[in-house]
Amino acid sequence: MKGLENYVLTIKDFDNLPASKKIDFFAYFLLIEKKLDGFSKNDIIECFDILHLQPYSNVSSYLANNSKGKSKKYIKKSNGYFLERVFKITLDSGFGKIPKPKVRDSKYLPFEIFNGTRGYITKLAEQTIQSYDLELYDGCSVLTRKLLEVLIIECFERHSIENLIKKPDGSFFYLSDLITELIKEPKWNLGRNTKQALPKIKKNGDLSAHNRRYIARKPDLDKTKDDLRIVIEELIHIIDYPNWK
Repeated sequence: MKGLENYVLTIKDFDNLPASKKIDFFAYFLLIEKKLDGFSKNDIIECFDILHLQPYSNVSSYLANNSKGKSKKYIKKSNGYFLERVFKITLDSGFGKIPKPKVRDSKYLPFEIFNGTRGYITKLAEQTIQSYDLELYDGCSVLTRKLLEVLIIECFERHSIENLIKKPDGSFFYLSDLITELIKEPKWNLGRNTKQALPKIKKNGDLSAHNRRYIARKPDLDKTKDDLRIVIEELIHIIDYPNWK
């Protein structure tokens, strides 16, 4: 169920809540976040399953018992359960700020490949990786594009040939021309995978940055993430940060 993992990150101390309290927040997710027109016990059980959590022993009984009396949490209708208004407001207070994902646990890029680079490179890499883990895929595409651009420029600066990628006014070429110059530069010999992947990665970033009707999705980035790692490692190897004084 898309978005559930990130949703529970916003709930204070979610992992330590009793299973009954998790039911309440799953109900909130289904009705408020997913905008379902009522939910069933099976919807709640599915939430437990998706997060690989031990489910409440009797979800049906919990929902039924909490749909009675003056302090009820739910209202039962023919099409499912709904949150009682006052209880919904109570749940609103249970949310906090989304914590930053740990970049070392990311499935987008291994953060360790940026070890030994520069502070601004690792910070940019951190933002790029976290945007993927927070499902901000357009943001991730644009930041990936920027990361690629910065590393290409540093390849030329590292070898003191940055004049090859500058316009007459001293500004750097756009990324398409940077890629062209990178591929044809004889000081290094790029691998075939890198040459083939560069335009694909650039295209993702261009679509997210400039096409107002395009919305990036996880599969769009997943198609290139293996090649992206190869590209970045090769560029970092060319730059050779430890020996760049």
